[in-house]
This record gives sequence, C-alpha cells and structure tokens, in this order.
Amino acid sequence: MADLRAGLAYPAEMVARFLADGSWNDETPQHWLADWAKSRPDAPAAIGPERTLSYGELHDQALRFANGLLQAGLRKGDRIGVQLPNLPEFLIAYHGIQMMGAVITLLHMPYREEELAPLMNHGGVGAVICYGGLANYDAAGTMLALKDRVPTLQVVIVQGGKAPAGTIAFDTLFAEADPIADGPLASDPAVLAFTSGTSASPKAAVHANRTLACSHRALAVDCGLGPDDVVLSAPPFTHIYGLNVANIALRAGAASGLMALYSPPAFSQAIEHCRPTVMFCGPAHALACIKAGLFTPDLLASLKRVVFAGSACPPELVTMMEDLCPNATVYQMWGMTETLMQFVNPPDAPREVRLTSIGTPPIGHEIRAVAERRIVGPDEEGELEIRGPMLFAGYFGNDEANAAAFSPDGWFRTGDLVTIDEDLNVVMTGRVKDIINRGGIKINPVDIEGLIDDHPAVVMSAIAPMPDEVVGEKACLFVQLQPGAVLSLDDIRDYLASKNVAKLKWPERIEVVEAMPMTPTRKIIKGQLVAGLR
Repeated sequence: MADLRAGLAYPAEMVARFLADGSWNDETPQHWLADWAKSRPDAPAAIGPERTLSYGELHDQALRFANGLLQAGLRKGDRIGVQLPNLPEFLIAYHGIQMMGAVITLLHMPYREEELAPLMNHGGVGAVICYGGLANYDAAGTMLALKDRVPTLQVVIVQGGKAPAGTIAFDTLFAEADPIADGPLASDPAVLAFTSGTSASPKAAVHANRTLACSHRALAVDCGLGPDDVVLSAPPFTHIYGLNVANIALRAGAASGLMALYSPPAFSQAIEHCRPTVMFCGPAHALACIKAGLFTPDLLASLKRVVFAGSACPPELVTMMEDLCPNATVYQMWGMTETLMQFVNPPDAPREVRLTSIGTPPIGHEIRAVAERRIVGPDEEGELEIRGPMLFAGYFGNDEANAAAFSPDGWFRTGDLVTIDEDLNVVMTGRVKDIINRGGIKINPVDIEGLIDDHPAVVMSAIAPMPDEVVGEKACLFVQLQPGAVLSLDDIRDYLASKNVAKLKWPERIEVVEAMPMTPTRKIIKGQLVAGLR
C-alpha cells in the first residue's frame, strides 16, 4: 500500500521557505482543541439538535475515542473513512482520529457502494465509520459488503442504529483518556479528500496538519471569528468546505452549530435552534430556502455575517440575502479540495466589491490569470493559477491528473475563469470546462444560467455543451421546474429575448430533469447531465 507521504512531496526549497516565513509551524488543530479545553472547558464547542458539547467534553470524548481506536488495532498513519452526518459524533471521530495520528478519509453521505469502492481502494482505507441512522440506507451492510471489494478494509464501526455482527458499535469504543504516546506531527498527513464527482480515476488530495493549520489560522482572522460566535455550516463535514468551516470555528474557539443533513426545512430549523452569528453555505443552499419562503428577517436576525462559497454567486443573490438579514453583511469566499479555503472578501470590503469578487489571496500566496499560455493583465479573463503554503502537493497516486493540473513552473491550474484587478480582487467568470465552443465562438453560460434561475417556473438550471457534428458544440439547457410548471424551448427563447440576450447565447435544446445531480456543496454536476443525453 502506497505511503500517503507521497502526496506531500513538496520541493525542498518550498518547504524551507514556508517554514522560514512562518506559513508552516508546529501547530495542529489538536493543539487548538486542547488549548480551548483547558482555558474555556465549559464553552460550547458544538450545538446539535439534541445535545451540546462543551470544549472540555469534546476534548475528553475525542481522546477516549482515540484510545478506543488504538485498542481496536488501528495505528498512526492508518486511513479511516468517515461517512457521518454533521452530528457531534463526527467531531468526536474526527478529532479522535487526528489525536492518534490516523488519516481521516472523507466519504460523502450520498455515496453508495459503487462510488465508495474505487475511492476506498485508492486511499487504502483500513477502517470506516458509518451512520446507521438512515431508514433508506443500510450503511453497515454496505460497508461489510465492501470488504470483498476493498482488500485493506478490516474494521467497520457503526454510529447510530444497531451494529450488526462483524461491526463495532461506535459507543463501545470509548476507552480511558490516556495521553497519546506517539501523536501526529504538523508535517504528518491528516486528511485525505477526493474531489467531487471523481470515482473511476480518483483525484485525491492529501493535506498535512500544517496546511490545515495555515489555512484555518488565516481564515479565522479574515472571517472575523471570535469565541462568542456560533458558526453554522450548510455543507457537510465530509466535504472539505464543511471540514474547513469546522476547523475555522475551532481555531477561533467558536461553537459549531450542527445540521445533520441539508434540506431547506432542516436548514431553517438549524438556524432557529442554534441562532448562528456566522453562516457558511453555497448559493444553492440559500436560494432553495428563499424560493421556499423559509428565510425571513426574524429567522436570520442573529446573523452578523453570511459567507457564500462552493460555486459562483450571482450579485443578485448577495443583495437578496442582505435584504433578508437585518444585521448581517454578506461575503464571498473561494476554495477547492486542492487549495483549502483561499480567498475571502476582507471584513472592510466595499459593497460593490463584495457583490462580484470572491476576495483577495491570503498572505504568502501568488495568483495569476492565464489565457492561451499568456499571463493576462488586470481585468482580463483567464484561468486562475495559484501557488502557496495552503496548496496540496499533488494528487495522490494519479500522475496523469498531476500532469494536467500543474504548469511547468509549478502553478496549480484551478480550472476557474477569473479576472483579477489591480487590487488583487478576484472575480469568478466561469469554469474552463463549461465554456461552449460553437463553431469557434466561445459562450460562457454563467450569466444566462443566472437569468434562467430567476424565471418563476424554474427551481434551478444548468447549461452545458453537447457535441454537434457541424459546429462542434451547442448549448443544452437542463432545468428543474417548480411543481406543476411547464416550460418549452420556445418559452425560454422568448424569455431570453425579453432580457435582451443575444440570440447566439440561447440554448438549442432543453431537458427537464426531476432533480439536479449535486455535489455535497450543492454545485450542479454538469458531467452527469451531459452523460445522460441521447
């Protein structure tokens, strides 16, 4: 089984530079948890629908769980898959795994056997913690069946529900809270995360404790978080976005508000229950709640800051959200599995910047926009490239993906189209792979999708390129409609004409879907839509 350190093969010069300038140090997230447990043991660390965990309790239970994992035969460096909702038990498991030096492998809640097998094989997962509390998913049975397909998988731990024969009940793994003799170093691998939608040829990013600590130190400050805040994450902790939010809250000593699984009603109920002061979500999370009439000024009154990330956010949604929040300012943020959370609007960013920009790069990071192998100037569109201390070293066990992802001079190609102004404000304009090349004319669907999303019959939309023998590619519109609504291609064309959209940007086919395929951060997976075309 390949050593995960192969995914941390940074050039020696880069390691020396990041250590010398203080970007990397000896901190790990576990140091922060221990510090808060000592200085503020009774302060809330996690506010769930059924119970609240203090920092003292979280540290104690995580340490007991770490010792239980060791007694179960797991060791430092083992990969432990986690497929749990945003419950207190996720945080206990995450910190326990980290304390004993194993590597948490993030497995998204919607994934089932066919999606899980290639990821777990690629990561060499030796144990898995799954959730037995869903009526429509036999998680324990799925994981037991996966033992035949994942040779490294030996231990199945079940949280919630009944633990069947051949598995271990989560609640039985708590041992004495003994100090861990051989804990993790800052340079050790800490998280193995897969990019959304990958399975057949997994793109896995390994992050060490020091890249995690670098990112979360900076963002806790940049997001203005403090010990009195309650931070609610709509994205799951099994996605790097949600895990970043949990760690940012930890660095600040704030409380994490918990919502087990996202749905618009569950989101509004979580806000009502934990009264967050800061909320992180994707644009689609908020828009679904707004369209359902669930977001009201009374419900959102506790919020001081709302942060949108996970996909491009239309300026209209920023305005809409600020109009609904009587006391909050809305910011944008950007990150990737490979980069962690990088950009965020500064707390003092003017409104006109917050409406369009995803933020500025953190200290110690370099960015550039590249088009046709040329570094473009201010306000010119190009692909965002980045390098710096929060960046992963390369995809674990996937040389082909690395060759495509990095430029010859070591810059990471994000796949996002942006403009960068003279103040380094970055404006997202689209995705490289979403651009439609219609007979040499390049069409960016982002603005058109925003207009169509505003149509009263539409829940959400996506425009993707479809192959065409004559012009190469044409635009196909996929729409999820409101209950009982009907929409034709002519209806859409008339609507876009009324909005003064040039005819060359109109879609040439419409497909109505029952539900959009979504990543854990509620980003539409366009590849799955196009794959279903006939």
